[in-house]
Formats: sequence, structure tokens, C-alpha cells
Amino acid sequence: MAGLILRNPANGQEILNMTGNYSQDLGSVVTGGVNGATAIAAPPAGKTLFYVVLPLVDLQREKGKRPGVTISGNTLSWTYSYNTNGWGYFSANCRIFYGYY
Repeated sequence: MAGLILRNPANGQEILNMTGNYSQDLGSVVTGGVNGATAIAAPPAGKTLFYVVLPLVDLQREKGKRPGVTISGNTLSWTYSYNTNGWGYFSANCRIFYGYY
């Protein structure tokens, strides 16, 4: 871990603490509005993988659905799942950013 800690020299009180886990982007994938998966690089030892889903289309008041995303080992997968009894729902094309912290 890298960072900066500033302390008051008189009493040792911490004034500023800029240490922590910062994220590193590894890449992204566009879903195309269909279920899928992709291989991703393993994070460095002691780091945790994460993802963020960004819709690339107007979700039209929640009619567009984002995929559910899972990371298992070195595989990032996504699946669209929603109630099909109604009408107007659609699988939104999204970009999934992934990385580690």
C-alpha cells in the first residue's frame, strides 16, 4: 500500500491520511445486449477484482435491463434476466468495466 500520512508534530494527531486501496482498470467488454463471457487477467496477489456496468442506451424508465455479472476465477460472465410476462422489456447494450483494487 502506498500513500501519505501527515501528523501534527506536537501531539501526533493524524491531519491527513491518503493511504488506501486504489483501483486499477484492466479492461472492458461490450455486451451487445446478449448473454456472454470473457476471460480476464488475474489480479495481483492480495487484490480483489471488481466490475462496473454502464448502459450504452437509454433505459427508458427501467424498461431496458442491465445484465447480472459474475466473476469466477478468471472468467467474467453476464446474463440478462427479467420478467417476460410484460411487454417492452429489452436487454440493454452495456459496457462492463473490470479491474482490481
